[in-house]
Amino acid sequence: MRYFISMLLVVMLFTACGHENADVIKIKTSEVISTNFIGNGVQWSAYPHADTENAVWGKLMTDEKWDMNFTRLNYMKPKLFRVCDQANWRYMVGFDKQGNPILDFDTPEVKAVEKIFDYAQENNITVLIGEWGTPYKMHDKDAGHSDKFFGANDPKWINSIVAYLDYLINTKGYTCIKYYNLVNEPNGDWASVKGDFVEWSEGVKMLASALKEKGLDKQISVAGPDAVTRYDNPRSTYTGAGWVEESAKQLGNEIGIFEVHDYTDHELVRSGGFKKYHGDIAKYAKDAGKQIIFGELGFSRNSEENQARAKADPFACEDSQMEVYDYSYGVDMADALIQSMNAGYSGAAAWALDDAMHTLDDLGHKHQIKRWGMWNSLGTELANNPEDENIRPWFYSWSLMCRYFPTGSTIVNTDASGKDGVRITAGVLNEDITVALVNNSSVQDTLALDLSMATHLQKFVYQEGNSKVDDNGFPMAVASNIKASNNFEVILPAKSFVLFTSLKY
Repeated sequence: MRYFISMLLVVMLFTACGHENADVIKIKTSEVISTNFIGNGVQWSAYPHADTENAVWGKLMTDEKWDMNFTRLNYMKPKLFRVCDQANWRYMVGFDKQGNPILDFDTPEVKAVEKIFDYAQENNITVLIGEWGTPYKMHDKDAGHSDKFFGANDPKWINSIVAYLDYLINTKGYTCIKYYNLVNEPNGDWASVKGDFVEWSEGVKMLASALKEKGLDKQISVAGPDAVTRYDNPRSTYTGAGWVEESAKQLGNEIGIFEVHDYTDHELVRSGGFKKYHGDIAKYAKDAGKQIIFGELGFSRNSEENQARAKADPFACEDSQMEVYDYSYGVDMADALIQSMNAGYSGAAAWALDDAMHTLDDLGHKHQIKRWGMWNSLGTELANNPEDENIRPWFYSWSLMCRYFPTGSTIVNTDASGKDGVRITAGVLNEDITVALVNNSSVQDTLALDLSMATHLQKFVYQEGNSKVDDNGFPMAVASNIKASNNFEVILPAKSFVLFTSLKY
C-alpha cells in the first residue's frame, strides 16, 4: 500500500480523435474514498420452492444444480451474499399451547440453506442474513398463525431470531455471518411493518440488545435500515432517504452497518447522477462512523417495454426484469456499481443470482417466476428450456467487479471525467491495482492511462458481440502480461465495460 500511496494515477481523457488539449482526470491513491472495502456480490436466498422434498415443487435443486451454481460462483469470487429468508420456511415449525414458537434447527430446510453458508464460510464471503418480515405477516398469511406475533417488535420473534443466530454462529461455527437485517424494505407499503418506523426501530433496538445479552454482538450486528432509498411511502413518517437519515440519528449505536436498496432509473445512472444521489445518502452513514452497502441493486422493471416482455413470457411474473437477457444490462449494472463505489459504498449485492429462487409473492406458481437472475437453474424443469440455464450477458461485468475488487481493498478518488457516459473507479490492495471503466454513451472514446507503476496487467473487454469467454461462459482476458507505460492508450467502445488488473488470478 505504501508503494501506491506515493503514486499518482493520471488519466488523460482525449476526444475520440485524440486531441492534445485533453482534460486530465486524476485518480490519487492518497485521496481515499473508502478503506476496508467489503466487496461486491449477489442476493442468494436459497430455493424455498425447490430445495427439499417437502417443498412445493419437490427437491428440484439436486446436488448437480447446486454444483452448477458453485462452479460459476468459483469464477465470480463474490465477497458479499445477502441471504433473506423466512423463519416459517426454515426453523419455526409450530406453536405450543401458549402460542410460543417451536423452533427446530435440524430440519431439511435449515440444512438446505446451510449449503449457502458452507460455501460462504469456505470462501471467506461476508453474509448479510435476514428475514422478509414478521412470520405469517409477510408470507403464509393464510396458514392460521397471523395472530401469533404482533409485529417486528414482538419479543417472541426477536428471541427466535437470536436463538437461530446462536445456533448458526456458536453451534455451527459460521463466522461468515456478520450482519442481520430485520424486515425487508421496511419503508415499503408492501413490508410487514407497512412503513412504520417506530415499530421497526423498536424491533432493531430489541434485537441489538438481545444479541448483546446473548454475547453475539461481537460476531454479528444489525444492518439497516434496508430501505428503498428512492421510494417514498405516503403512509410512512419519513421518505426513503429519510429512513437512512433517521436511522443514523436514532439508531447509531444499534446499527453496525448501513444498508439500502435501489431499483434505479436508467437515466439516473447513464447521466452520472446515481453517484450524487446515493453519495448524499452515504454521508449519513459516514457521519455515524459506519460503512454502507447496497443489499439489493438492480434497475426498475416498470417500463412499458419491460412489462410487455414479461407478459409475453409464459413463465415470468410482472416482478421481472427482462433486460437480464440483454447485453446492455451488463453495461448499466457495471455503471451503477462503479458510481456506488465512487460514492463511498463498501459493496453491493446484485438482485439476483438465479431466477429459480422466487415466484410472485413466493406462492410457488411455476408460471410466475421472478426473472432477475444471471441464469435460471431450473430452466429445464420449470420452462422446458435447458438454454435458460445458460449464463446471461451481465454475469460478465458483474463477476469481474466481484472478482477483482477483493475484500480489504482501498477505493481511491476519481475525478469526474467530464465526458458523457464515461466512469472510472480504482481499487488498490497491497501492491495490486484494479481499474474499471465504463462507457455508457453511444460514442467510442479513447483514454490515456498512466499505469507505469503496474506490470503484468490483464485486460478484459465487455462489448456486444466481442466479449471473450471460455467454454464455461466465463470471462477471459483479451490480453495479459501487459506492461503499461505513461499515457497507455485505452479505447473504450460505445456501450462497453473494460477492466485492467494486476491481480494474478
